[in-house]
Amino acid sequence: MNKQLLGSVATLCGLLAIAAPAVRGATFSGSSSDITDFANGSEVSTAGTLVGAVNLLNANVGGVGVSTTINGVLFKGTQPGAYHEGAQPFANASFVYHGGDGYADSNLWTSGGAYDTLADSQLYGIDNGNVNVGDGYGVINLVPGQQYQLQVFMLDDRSGVSKTFPLQFQQAAFTGNFDELNSNTPAVEIGYIGGITIGGNGVHQANGEIATVNFTIDAGYNGLLVNTWDNGAINGMQLRAIPEPSTLALGGLAGLGVLVRKRQTKKA
Repeated sequence: MNKQLLGSVATLCGLLAIAAPAVRGATFSGSSSDITDFANGSEVSTAGTLVGAVNLLNANVGGVGVSTTINGVLFKGTQPGAYHEGAQPFANASFVYHGGDGYADSNLWTSGGAYDTLADSQLYGIDNGNVNVGDGYGVINLVPGQQYQLQVFMLDDRSGVSKTFPLQFQQAAFTGNFDELNSNTPAVEIGYIGGITIGGNGVHQANGEIATVNFTIDAGYNGLLVNTWDNGAINGMQLRAIPEPSTLALGGLAGLGVLVRKRQTKKA
């Protein structure tokens, strides 16, 4: 192996050491933005690896859970009386109903396009005014320290309807029994986004928003609660796992190892 190649290996190993994740607490960053690509739904993220996506509403019209695909992402419907998307068991699900009122109406979204089916149903009244933490829609089976991306879809362009509300994000510990929380590990807020505005504001004008957040949770927790108040409503969510920089560096190191082996074989 020549000196130049050895130097490249040493440099990559050094970068890998720098990129290796340290033990850390919960992290959070994110914001919301208006939908602009109604036709194709390109704002639906395809970063990292899809964990799951849900078309929110705990009871669908006619008892049928309605699924929809946007930008290649399948948003699974929910069934009447079921706590999880696609009526899956807790262990296989990514989301859990944890309070709120469902509402379905094709007139919620008159702008059509890729978001039409997702916008036909929403969950509102999610906030429990009697508690300060532990309320919201649940994201479950999360791994502490894993970097995740969560998108929250808020779609409503009805004439005369205008809503401004916040989103609160709390890390939570679920017991695995329906939507039950572990009372020994209280939920803790890790993030907050204010000033989200949706609605037609007097005219039929598309004005949906998507909040995109990146986060990790602490050890001892396995979920997230997404809460909104002030008449805020949520239509869907998608969760994606984002690789750490060290994972990408490991991939590069593996590739370099293959290259070194090929060069050695060629010389032999």
